[in-house]
Amino acid sequence: MKTLELNFKGSDLRIKHLRLKYVNTELTTADVEAIMAQIATAKLFAKDDVNLYAEPLTADVVETTKQTIYPLAVPPVAPVTPVA
Repeated sequence: MKTLELNFKGSDLRIKHLRLKYVNTELTTADVEAIMAQIATAKLFAKDDVNLYAEPLTADVVETTKQTIYPLAVPPVAPVTPVA
């Protein structure tokens, strides 16, 4: 799964992360930069008079994969011979 991770600096100077799943994988750098600027100027995310996403910093696409390292024991299945 690919996740878009947007990193901002809040008005309290702390780093905040906004992770979005199921994003368009064909976004350009300009698209992401514009979206991050819109989020910062909208000031939608505030807590106790602190703008959580005040200054855009970086954006990353994070791809996660799942690998089973301990499978459940599944008994082997005997092959079926066709009846003629």
